[in-house]
Amino acid sequence: MIQIAELTSQYTLKLPDEIQGRFRPSDRFVVWVDGDTLYLKRITPPPVTKIVAQAPEEEPLSMDEINEIVHQVRRLRRASR
Repeated sequence: MIQIAELTSQYTLKLPDEIQGRFRPSDRFVVWVDGDTLYLKRITPPPVTKIVAQAPEEEPLSMDEINEIVHQVRRLRRASR
């Protein structure tokens, strides 16, 4: 499906209705340009329940442990691209 998006005078990208319907107004996107091609990728954070399931039940995580988990998740995401 190929459709046309429009850049408004307020520098807002107006997406076709069929494409808009696939997203919510609060969705966030990573945007990058390669030559004259514009890429949009929706950011979909994992559900909080998945993150909480990794936490040990005995005692709260330290800030260093939390930081390490965040870095591991980011490394995994970068590797999966």
